[in-house]
Amino acid sequence: MKPTLTLVIALLFGKVCLAYDIDKIRLDYIAAVNSSKKTNILYNELKAIAQPDALILAYLGSAEALRAKHAFNPINKLAYLKQGSITLAKAVETDPNNIEVRFLRFSLEHYVPSFLGYNKNLEADKAKIIQLLQHKNKAETTASNHQITKNIIRFLLETKRCNLTETALLKKIYP
Repeated sequence: MKPTLTLVIALLFGKVCLAYDIDKIRLDYIAAVNSSKKTNILYNELKAIAQPDALILAYLGSAEALRAKHAFNPINKLAYLKQGSITLAKAVETDPNNIEVRFLRFSLEHYVPSFLGYNKNLEADKAKIIQLLQHKNKAETTASNHQITKNIIRFLLETKRCNLTETALLKKIYP
């Protein structure tokens, strides 16, 4: 009977002890962009994390916004987008100096049509990302973080939202 009780307690409180694999979450997020099913799976997995840090909140907010992309009903689309924006704002508030958190919000706001009013943080996030990139120590980053940094810079350049000075600076950081 004791092993059964231990199993029940572990299952009930396991949610609190969930560790997560951020590299898996990143890959799942990329896959979710084009798949409603994968978006829902990722959303449910992230929602199950009991005490999410800022990065998990940012991916949760991004997954909520992806639900808007995949939804058919316009009312649901707006509700998911609104909730995603709220969650991303909370993530940025929790850790305003996290480049990846800022980037997730920037990338969402970049793609949302401006008439919806959900892109008011674009300039602030871009400026903060560039500031943080300037102070990032390449020697201290892992291979995974190095690739993320390169992808962030590439995305910033591809958005055409950077002025000439910012573009030159980004190209200097990671040529």
